[in-house]
Amino acid sequence: MFKKILVPIDVEYPRTSKAVYDNAAEIASFSNAEIRLVSVMPGFSMPIVASFVTDEMKEEAKAEFKKALKEFTDQHCGENVSAKVLIGKNHEVILKMAEKWEADLIVVYHNHRRKVNEAFSQNCAQKIVKNADCSVLRLRNVLS
Repeated sequence: MFKKILVPIDVEYPRTSKAVYDNAAEIASFSNAEIRLVSVMPGFSMPIVASFVTDEMKEEAKAEFKKALKEFTDQHCGENVSAKVLIGKNHEVILKMAEKWEADLIVVYHNHRRKVNEAFSQNCAQKIVKNADCSVLRLRNVLS
């Protein structure tokens, strides 16, 4: 059974994120697996963007992102759940975290309509499925 489940969420979409987490938590309950939630903050590496964003602004943005993720976990998550803010391209940093943390399952949400952020898009989910070294569960229609 699975022991470490990585769950990318977007805290700007709490209903969808909760539904994705709830599915992962149900899977985790079968084997008392750990869950790590990750939320990805866009990087500031593009030169045009980097030239306008100060280090102070970056740190403030990261602090706000961490705060939102902590509020989400405090409100919706049970035991055996850790959370981490990642910075960069969604699929790349999610895959790196899965490898580093030695996840044996990644639970992603695939929204083929793309009305939500990149973390829930078809493109991100496809890249994770294609490149992950572990199992990937691609959820659809998690909101009723």
